Amino acid sequence: MAIRIVEDVVSPVAVSAVDMLTLEYAPDWNEWATYAMLAGGYVASALNFGGNMAKNIGIASLPLAVRSIRDRVKGGVSGKVSSRRLSFRPSAVAQLPQGIRQTVVPEFENIKVS
Repeated sequence: MAIRIVEDVVSPVAVSAVDMLTLEYAPDWNEWATYAMLAGGYVASALNFGGNMAKNIGIASLPLAVRSIRDRVKGGVSGKVSSRRLSFRPSAVAQLPQGIRQTVVPEFENIKVS
């Protein structure tokens, strides 16, 4: 039996590429992309759409889906935390005042404390 390049080689390469790209650029969506490839591959194959290519995409994404399900059941989702997500707020050290300063709010300037 001969190896069909598009059906047998490109399908696992496409699944690996989607997995690596979502891990790098959208780690929050990696788990859902895995489920979409699994369901899409098997459903398309069952509906006779996409032939062996769709079936092989479902087959190649099965280990990734099982890993995601196991991580979800175990109590966490493994994923990379991107530094962009952490850099939205300035650091707490940068917000500390340099000494004690008195501030005057114009609205409360004329209040007399007895």
